[in-house]
Amino acid sequence: MVDQRIEKLKKDVRACVGHLVVNESKSCPALYKTLQEIRDCGWPAFLCGGAIRDMLLSRGQIVPRDLDIIFGYVTMEEMSSLFADYGNKRRTRLGGLSLQIKDWTIDAWPLSETWAFKEKHVIWKGFADFPKTTFLDVEAVAVQLFSRKRQKRVVYSKGFFEAILKKIIEINLEDNPYPALCIVKSLVVANRYKFALGPKLAKYIEYHAGRIEIEELLEIYKVRYGAMHLSADKLNFYMKAIREHLRLSSKQPVRLPSVQSRDSFNDWLWSGRSCQKTKYLFSAK
Repeated sequence: MVDQRIEKLKKDVRACVGHLVVNESKSCPALYKTLQEIRDCGWPAFLCGGAIRDMLLSRGQIVPRDLDIIFGYVTMEEMSSLFADYGNKRRTRLGGLSLQIKDWTIDAWPLSETWAFKEKHVIWKGFADFPKTTFLDVEAVAVQLFSRKRQKRVVYSKGFFEAILKKIIEINLEDNPYPALCIVKSLVVANRYKFALGPKLAKYIEYHAGRIEIEELLEIYKVRYGAMHLSADKLNFYMKAIREHLRLSSKQPVRLPSVQSRDSFNDWLWSGRSCQKTKYLFSAK
């Protein structure tokens, strides 16, 4: 049976992507030119990941400045040729291209170069399999960037819309070469949208946090989000809350407590123990 709530969300997602491509991009001529070049090359292209989530959850009020675009039926060499005249570009850590276009960043790569496909963590045949590759279910979505007149944009997902409805973030594919980045993204999304962490994700964070230095997590946050709203105290606070919740109930979602709230966790936060210098968030077990 078709879930009408999910169909409504798909409609909203199509509208958000359409607005980004047709209207919002025109406010930045350089971005509009890039999107037109992508359209004119004729390769199938899909917008994917966190940009779609942010547009959907903000009801179109947030216009993401970081766009992830995957291309079909193209090699990395052919894609690089398309962007050969772009001076401000670099290779990403996973082998794609990152283009800086005024205030916008576009990370682009051929579908076949997706890390989980190359490492054979996911067997694939086409764009429909891409949502199986993301670490989080709230990023497991891909939307056709361009559509023909009077045709709906194609939407592929794997648990994305269900996660949005439940307001719970969970692991989609655990295999990932950058657990520190996964931890930071998970905490940022959960805190920003007041989503709970699924049990499996909470256990993943607890495990890897004991093996990653706090400074590394803070640096990732600073580089990725361009700010330092996350402190060592706040990280420690969240991690203690996750650990305590898992101790009491390992099968229930974990909601991050408010740092300002005066509950039992804040008794710990304000006790002064959080100010002690700690190399790791948890001791490795």
